[in-house]
Amino acid sequence: MAERGPAARAAIIGTPGAGKTSLFCALSGMEYARAVAAAGRVMGAAVRILDPRLLEAHEKNGPHKKLIAPSVEFLDTPPIEIEEPGRPHNPGVFAHLREADGFVVVLRAYDAGEDRRRAAAAQLEALRSELYLADVDVMQKRIEKLRGELKKPGPAADESRKEMAVLERLSEAVAGGDVRPVLELKEEDEKKLRGFQFFSRKTLIPVVNIAETDLADPPRPTPDAICVALKLEAELLAMEEADRTSFMRDYGLSALTLPGLAAAVYDRLGFQTFLTLGDRDTTGWALRKGSTAWDAAGKIHTDIQRGFIHCEVVSFEDFRRHKSAHDAAAHGKQRIEGKAHPLVDFDIINIKTAAR
Repeated sequence: MAERGPAARAAIIGTPGAGKTSLFCALSGMEYARAVAAAGRVMGAAVRILDPRLLEAHEKNGPHKKLIAPSVEFLDTPPIEIEEPGRPHNPGVFAHLREADGFVVVLRAYDAGEDRRRAAAAQLEALRSELYLADVDVMQKRIEKLRGELKKPGPAADESRKEMAVLERLSEAVAGGDVRPVLELKEEDEKKLRGFQFFSRKTLIPVVNIAETDLADPPRPTPDAICVALKLEAELLAMEEADRTSFMRDYGLSALTLPGLAAAVYDRLGFQTFLTLGDRDTTGWALRKGSTAWDAAGKIHTDIQRGFIHCEVVSFEDFRRHKSAHDAAAHGKQRIEGKAHPLVDFDIINIKTAAR
């Protein structure tokens, strides 16, 4: 059976007081006191991605059946104290972050008496710079090692010289804040450098912790930043639904951000979901965007991938318009696709395999 662990690992980072641990608790359901007691250490929790479409499919396929959802592991990390540009107070924290697939950067923007948009932008730039400088440090150390090896000619000298040239180019670019060369590596270079887990190759997702007074016009430092009044939303989510609805109306909120934030992170990390509807369960499978039916088969089981003949596909919108996937198929809404077919988010699939 294919592995069903978390699809990705997202590290939550931020400066002291940003609301990093509050966000971790809101996502994971962990008690705040327990998380605070572990201050200074990395804590992780797998969070299920309960997209409304998955819940809708589960209800239609049979609410009594088992629901299996994809998940993301969120990491609460020690705060990063930046005393001056380029000199983090606790550089050791970066050692815990290399295995993360991306970063949720919590930005403090709730203090009165300051330009909160500018403050959030400054924090984002400072934290991004620290991550990039940590990459430059790793690159420089590797370059020095390669220079030492090249003083002793050997059969691997040509490869070492090529790697050093690539790293020197990347180091110069990243030190200047330009990560495009790191993201646009040739395949052969990408394979050689994959083990370094460079931060500059990973997704940064800004989450701005805003004040209640800024709900109507949040201080968004970048167009893609997610703004949320963490304290307020946590209090609202703890209320009975009727009370919550009343208070949300008072604050002018039509919807809360926290319930959908894990799904937003999952999406920005580059994942989509495909569904299989069984007699005993409804399963949402995590799949990289742009992946094919062949890739999806491998997620389910390696034997299914090896025996792949074709894939029966029903789009979620067609499924939604009918009683079931079988009903959609009976109305001509099922397509037969081959291995190379790129799946769309929330496609419902059934893979036909050769007998083995």
